[in-house]
Amino acid sequence: MADFNIITIDSNNIDDCGFFCVKDTKHPGYITKREWLQRRFKEGLKIKLIMTEKGKQAGFIEYIPGEYTWRVVHAPEYLVIHCIWVESKKYSIKGMASALLRACLEEAKTGGYKGLAVVSSDGTWMADKSVFLKNGFIRVDETPPHYQLLIHRLEPENVPSFPVNWEERLKRFKGLKLIYTHQCPYIGKTLTEFVQLANMHGLKLDLVEVHSASEARDIMPSPYGVICLVYNGRLLVDHPISKTRFKNILQKELNLHLI
Repeated sequence: MADFNIITIDSNNIDDCGFFCVKDTKHPGYITKREWLQRRFKEGLKIKLIMTEKGKQAGFIEYIPGEYTWRVVHAPEYLVIHCIWVESKKYSIKGMASALLRACLEEAKTGGYKGLAVVSSDGTWMADKSVFLKNGFIRVDETPPHYQLLIHRLEPENVPSFPVNWEERLKRFKGLKLIYTHQCPYIGKTLTEFVQLANMHGLKLDLVEVHSASEARDIMPSPYGVICLVYNGRLLVDHPISKTRFKNILQKELNLHLI
C-alpha cells in the first residue's frame, strides 16, 4: 500500500492546499504565484501534490500544454513539465518522483498528447535528469551551457526542440537587464534584493517583466525561461541566485568594486 496520495490542485482548492513551494499565504511570492496560477489554470496548467498519510505535503509536479509553456521550447501537442520537487530527505518514502511522473504521463495519454517534455540542467536548481531517464524519457536536444531537452514519447512525430537563436536574443538587451516572469514564487525576493543592491552602488538595473508564455518563448535568452540577468548582450545568470552571488557577479563581470 502506498505511503502517500496524489491530489490535483486547481482554482477550486488552491486556497486550501496551496502549491507546495511557499507555504506562507502572506509571502509576496505566494501572492504573486497564486495570481499567476489562476490565469494559467485556464490554459490547462496542472499541479499535483504528494500528500503523506499524515497529511504532509512531500512533493509536487507542475505541467502545462506545450502551447502555453513558459520553458523556452517548441513542444506543440506535448505536456511540458515546469517543475518537479520531492522532499526525499525529509520523508523516507520511496518512488514519489516516479509516481508524479506516471500521473502526468497518464494525463498525457488520456488527453491525446504526443508525450511529455521537460527541460533538465546540470545545475542544482532543477531536478536531475536521472529521475527522468529512469522513467522512460530520452534526450532529444541540448544547448549550451548546461541544458537538455528530454521527452517521454507516446507518438513518433513532432519531436520538441530548443530554439537556436540564443545570440540573437541576447543582442536585444543593452545595459544591465533583469528579465523575469512570475512562474517561480522566489522571483519576488530576488527582484527586491537585486534592485536594492544596484541602487546602493549607483547602478541602473532595468527590470523587464515577461507577461505571457509566447513572449517568454520568443525573447528569453535561456531555456529555463524564468529569470535572466543580461549585461550588454552577455548572459550572466539564468536561474534564481542569492544577493551575495549577484554582488559577486557584478564585481567580476562588470569590474566593479562593491563594498
